[in-house]
Amino acid sequence: MNYSAVIFDLDGTILLNEEVYARAFCQVLAQHGVHLNPKERTCPHALGIGMEENWKIFAERFNLPADLSLSQLVHETQDAYHKRIGEVIVRPGFWQLQEELAEQGTLLALATSNNWWLVEDELEDLGLQKYFNTLVTREEVANPKPAPDIFWKAAEKLFVEPSECVVIEDSLAGVEAAKEAGMVVVAVLGEYTKHEDFGKANLVAEGFGELTSNRLDSLFSSKRACSS
Repeated sequence: MNYSAVIFDLDGTILLNEEVYARAFCQVLAQHGVHLNPKERTCPHALGIGMEENWKIFAERFNLPADLSLSQLVHETQDAYHKRIGEVIVRPGFWQLQEELAEQGTLLALATSNNWWLVEDELEDLGLQKYFNTLVTREEVANPKPAPDIFWKAAEKLFVEPSECVVIEDSLAGVEAAKEAGMVVVAVLGEYTKHEDFGKANLVAEGFGELTSNRLDSLFSSKRACSS
């Protein structure tokens, strides 16, 4: 294989949980007096940047009280999310791809824009952590996606070069970060991102069912052909 490692985003990529997070954000906003138009399907949170970065945006957009701390908002959102954890599912096809990659000796990493304390229980509840060689969370890097820091950190922890990595993402911020990191990137579409322009991705897939180890390998051949 032309690649040594595959780095997965978590929320929206491995986990189909964006709708659950949206409801959690809406619940907390309502608790603090912000009631969205009932015709809006979900709370318009930005994908791929993590809970803390979203609340920085919301605090300004909705003019939340200055004495309402970011930490409080994040904790309230996480509590609301965990009460709905039973609604979260692993994206179909993930386990098959994970097993195939592991059997051929590919290193696997998780790179999430949320902090460790936000994802620890979730990973344990869903039995995910043990299937990865390493995990990188927001507090380990200086800059969030779309900066490339989190993917560089994942490669560093796996002891591989960025050019040897494939990233699988579902958000524009994640795709941009992976490309900036010098990695091959696959965008998997979701309910919230199916209309986005993922032109920077090396491949756009409807889901994990379209991905195999050989197909990921072919992306490197295509990349070399384009650069030659």
